[in-house]
Amino acid sequence: MDAASRDAGPIMRRDGGSTAPIVDGVIEEAEWVGAVVAASDQMTDADGSTLRGLRAIIDGDRLYVGIEGTLADGDVMVLYADHSLGLPGGVSELARLTDDNNALDDAISSPVMTPASFTADFAWGTTTMPRTAVGLDVEMGWRDLEITLNFALIAAEMAPTVCSETACETSIPLERLGGERPRRLGLFARIVRGSGGWANQTLPMDDPAAPGIASVLLEIDDGMVVFDGGVPDAGPDAAAPGIVVDGVIGPGEWDGASMTMNAVTAIGSFTGNEAHTLYVRRDATQLQVAIEGRLTAGSALVMYVDQDVGGGIGLASPTPLDDFVGALDSALSKSLITPSELRLDMAWGTLDMDRSAAIGDDRMGWRAIGVDPSAYGNVPGATTCGSTACETTVSLTDLGVPAGAEIGLFVRLVSSTSAAFSNQTLPADDAFAPETISTYISVPAP
Repeated sequence: MDAASRDAGPIMRRDGGSTAPIVDGVIEEAEWVGAVVAASDQMTDADGSTLRGLRAIIDGDRLYVGIEGTLADGDVMVLYADHSLGLPGGVSELARLTDDNNALDDAISSPVMTPASFTADFAWGTTTMPRTAVGLDVEMGWRDLEITLNFALIAAEMAPTVCSETACETSIPLERLGGERPRRLGLFARIVRGSGGWANQTLPMDDPAAPGIASVLLEIDDGMVVFDGGVPDAGPDAAAPGIVVDGVIGPGEWDGASMTMNAVTAIGSFTGNEAHTLYVRRDATQLQVAIEGRLTAGSALVMYVDQDVGGGIGLASPTPLDDFVGALDSALSKSLITPSELRLDMAWGTLDMDRSAAIGDDRMGWRAIGVDPSAYGNVPGATTCGSTACETTVSLTDLGVPAGAEIGLFVRLVSSTSAAFSNQTLPADDAFAPETISTYISVPAP
């Protein structure tokens, strides 16, 4: 479910009761009302094995999951779960999973690549349909991935699973999943083929040519039992609009922010990329920024910040930025010519769209560049990018902004693999010399 649709509907948690799904392998729409749902219309390339629908809901003290599909002999249906998206813990690289004690555990150990925000805590799967899980079932059920070599089997009495010929239903206690509310859970499913690799169908639907890369997740919020009023980014019960870092520029969300646009079209190697609108807002404690644009592989959106325009802190031009250890750090390492009053302290950037920054993210987030321009430090701050916009917020304390100081910033569209700049700039500057900054956003203290 994308950010806009999630924000425009209910938080997917219920109080429990008679409507909770019955784990019987039969998907009854009435018992899944309010669930987050993903479907696939991709034709399968695995004869007899399909993935058609994935749904999940939190009801009472349990997570319920339903998967519609079929399974051919020798293939395995698997599901991975992160109990707290974007937070540390869990397995960040599924290639580290090495349990081959049985066919299910071996299939779970397939090296699917996942987004930086996703770290797998649990997996579920089945080698057979129809079937009902029994006890510590080696052919079906949930696995705790805390020990990557020998997964802990979770008994069917605690986490039941029932599969018919065309669907599986399962549930697991939230207490067993771990994590703390409020949090967001992430899920995705695959068919692991008996002959090796994955079927091209994925849930949620992803690139069928690369089923070994999970770039789309089914996300479900576990927080207070509240319902959204239906206005994107308006908050629970249609409260007054405010900035929500979800990668979606909602109606009224950035009212009152400073805004600048650039209608220049990116050319050359940057064709297909955009950085066309910049929103900036500052309150007593935070700096909030949104950038509308698009990225293709090999490009990056980057922003440079002076915490005190006219002050003596930060890097004076033409001090080189030359930290090439990380992916984002390399993208930020550009030769910039700045005005005398602008000394760079912080930077932000992303090499990706359609995801949220994880703690210590190598490809997205905030960096301190002014202390050591050859070894940037990570700076805490929330970042989420949708398909056409990024939103981020950082505390003035973490930015090191002195009381009453003016903040200065500018944005560039750059190559993530070379020293190249696009002709697009925010604010609009000299398109023929984008490395020279003559215009920037000034953000005075409120």
